[in-house]
Amino acid sequence: MLFVSACGGSQHVDGGGALEIQRPKEMGDLVPRERETVERLLDELIAPCPDQAVPLSTCLDEKRSCKACEPAARFVTERVKAGLGRAEATRAYEIRFGSKVTTVDVAGSPTKGSATAPVTLMVWSDFECPACRRIVPMVEHVAAEHADDVRLVHKFYPLPRHAHAEVAARAAYAAQKQGRYWEMEHALFENQDKLGDAAIGAIAEELGLDMGKLRADMQSEAATKTIERDKADADRAGLMGTPFIMINGREFDLGLFKPEPDLDAWVTMEIELARGR
Repeated sequence: MLFVSACGGSQHVDGGGALEIQRPKEMGDLVPRERETVERLLDELIAPCPDQAVPLSTCLDEKRSCKACEPAARFVTERVKAGLGRAEATRAYEIRFGSKVTTVDVAGSPTKGSATAPVTLMVWSDFECPACRRIVPMVEHVAAEHADDVRLVHKFYPLPRHAHAEVAARAAYAAQKQGRYWEMEHALFENQDKLGDAAIGAIAEELGLDMGKLRADMQSEAATKTIERDKADADRAGLMGTPFIMINGREFDLGLFKPEPDLDAWVTMEIELARGR
């Protein structure tokens, strides 16, 4: 976000002998109330593998073939330890392991990493959004820490209430056309408090961009279509604000998860599951 044998929960009896039940080692750190919540959740939540339509507890107890059951149980335990109640933990589980996966077109978007990487980490941002300025670098850091296994994709979502958000997004789009998207992104966030035509122009000149081409690309129909596509994709996926983060088509809900340490834990688990660990 490995597991050791620990006694807890119900036991199955086979031939008169009780089987020791696999439970996350993290359960040993729970207070009784938390432990009861986790045990109830393990009995209620369905295993994440489609061919194992049984509760997580059954998947663990019977050592089913679903490799995601133990990571899923660990996830539930960690959510409860993080302070989530039963309803919130259930919602977090449904987001993380449920059937809703959104496919998003990444053609033409700024990307880093291999298209065949097991994890696609996607973030929509507004260059005048203070939360984006704080969180987007965290997203990029996690992607860099797992560079061999993560493809990072940036998407645009300029909010109407931010006066310079769309022109900044257009400038970033145009900088991408000259192979300097990431440098432009970082400079826009660094200068977030003073964005405007003059500041954006100065940034572009400092980056050594072709200013005539930059202006043409900023004003192009292609820029408009890209921004509108990105916004429509995010709206379809359930965006309620920026930044909006998705990992392999699932929303990293900032109301339920924290960028540190939950983002790295989620990505790490995706990599482990992809490798069959």
